[in-house]
Amino acid sequence: MNSPTPPYEQVRREVVERVRAGELKPGDKLPAIRVYADDLGLAPGTVARAYKLLEEAQIIVTKRGAGTTVAPDAVAASERAAATTQRERGGTADPAVVALLAGPVAEARGQGHSDVAIMASLRAALAGENGAASGTIDPSSA
Repeated sequence: MNSPTPPYEQVRREVVERVRAGELKPGDKLPAIRVYADDLGLAPGTVARAYKLLEEAQIIVTKRGAGTTVAPDAVAASERAAATTQRERGGTADPAVVALLAGPVAEARGQGHSDVAIMASLRAALAGENGAASGTIDPSSA
């Protein structure tokens, strides 16, 4: 889980994608929070937060004594959740733009800048902030 995205969100997205892909079907049982947390090397509270968000989105259902299962209408709910995630991310990436940015991103990483600093710098460049025109990343943001 080496990403700037919070671990609970990564867990949530993984479950959503597994439901969308058909790997998890309505009625399938999910691991207990503590077991899943141990498997992922995370704190139980992190997985509990992901499960809470998944329950709110009606993707999973938890019943005392019966555990946590994939909800009956989870596929439709996962499609809605995935669409929301896509909108929050700013839409679908254009492969040509990704290819254009791959070199500068690799160079910034090679200079020791974190992904968080690179993203902050990209947002600053998009906003037209000072220093963005030179194409350089502020080393103090790493």
